[in-house]
Amino acid sequence: MKKLFLTLFTILYATDIALAQEPFDGVTMISPLNSTTTYMLDIDEAILQSWNGANHPGSFAYLLPDGSIMRPCMDPGGSFSGGGVGGRIQRFNSNGALTWDYYFSTYDYQQHHDIQPMPNGNVLVIAWERKTQQEAIAAGRTNINGEMWPTLIVEVEPVGSSGGNIVWEWHLWDHLVQDADPGKPNYGVVSEYPELIDINYGNPGPQGGDWIHANSIDYNEQLDQIVFSSRAFNEIYIIDHSTTTAEAAGHTGGNSGMGGDILYRWGNPIVYDRGSSSDQYFYVVHGVNWIDCGMPGAGNILTFNNGDRSGSGNDYSTVDEIVPPVDEDGNYHLDPGGIYGPAAPIWTYGGPGWYAGPTQCGAFRLPNGNTLITATESRHVFEVTEAGTTVWNYVYSSRIARGLRYWILDFDDFEVFTGCMTGPGGGSAGCETHEVDCDGDIDMDDFIKLQDRFGEYVGP
Repeated sequence: MKKLFLTLFTILYATDIALAQEPFDGVTMISPLNSTTTYMLDIDEAILQSWNGANHPGSFAYLLPDGSIMRPCMDPGGSFSGGGVGGRIQRFNSNGALTWDYYFSTYDYQQHHDIQPMPNGNVLVIAWERKTQQEAIAAGRTNINGEMWPTLIVEVEPVGSSGGNIVWEWHLWDHLVQDADPGKPNYGVVSEYPELIDINYGNPGPQGGDWIHANSIDYNEQLDQIVFSSRAFNEIYIIDHSTTTAEAAGHTGGNSGMGGDILYRWGNPIVYDRGSSSDQYFYVVHGVNWIDCGMPGAGNILTFNNGDRSGSGNDYSTVDEIVPPVDEDGNYHLDPGGIYGPAAPIWTYGGPGWYAGPTQCGAFRLPNGNTLITATESRHVFEVTEAGTTVWNYVYSSRIARGLRYWILDFDDFEVFTGCMTGPGGGSAGCETHEVDCDGDIDMDDFIKLQDRFGEYVGP
């Protein structure tokens, strides 16, 4: 989640409900899964620009504020294989020239699916981390015939044309619980440790040892937290990024005081041995992201629930907006012995009669309150209003993991907005108080940030 002064659009558009009945103007980025090319489309579906990468994408490319793109793609020489396989991250400038070509791919680990460019210029990377069958058994796994690939998340600082420094890392393997063998590490009652992952839940397959199958990641700069989704466990997870790497490996430290333990999880409380099957909401989840500051629903979480349920004839998909039980300090409420709230989403699109398929997909909130949705199997990206009316629809010839919409600040709108910024904590007469940092104060720092970023692309 990026601090990109999206409050401007709240002022300009929220009072005009009619604007939500039109597609939100901007450019849409798509990275077809069977192609090495990323495309930028205008609202009339004309191709404005394209970038040619080295290999097929693991998911999709991000447009950066300066007009460059960052694109994860497959390393064909990698040692892992599975859905969303990647291993290579490339950055191309606005003219299409390759400026950074980085491999996160060895025998021990490999990037897959999503990445998340960060406001500081670094990038968060989801990866598989190889654990042998012997290592898994030693950690308390009881039913296994092969490797396990738990999730690894790293923050990479780009260096030069192909290098990178790992400045922060988090290993799911450091946050396990098991109730099978008191003589092995991490022994405890699973239901008493919702901040940990039960090593004996789920199966490390069917593709190699892909146990968790994380598929999307987002960053909240205000909370300094990371959210990611798990297809295999039907859950989303939030962890603390404010820790040091050493603290992230333990259970204390950081803003939360919980180190690298799970701060919040939602979608399937059976995984932490609470609740029942009636409490499970997600059935294959993708595309988790926070709604950005200043947007309608800011701070809430959007997900794509593919709805791949057991049996036949009962599959259906939903896009869901949930309100996490978080306070202003980033702490998440959980009743003793209970399950994490909310009880249900605050907004849902879809339902019985609409099934988007079991792979990829996602959704992003737009400044006018509409939501941009991607249905991968049916090969289309479309925009819906809060009431569920489709106001824009783009169909491509092959599958797209997720489409993203970006826009540029208009100079006239920029001048209107600056008139509201009169000093710390206040606004001019008759003008609402808004600011860029989302820190509660309007000051010259906010004004300078607007000036510095004027004319650049903003978006997810």
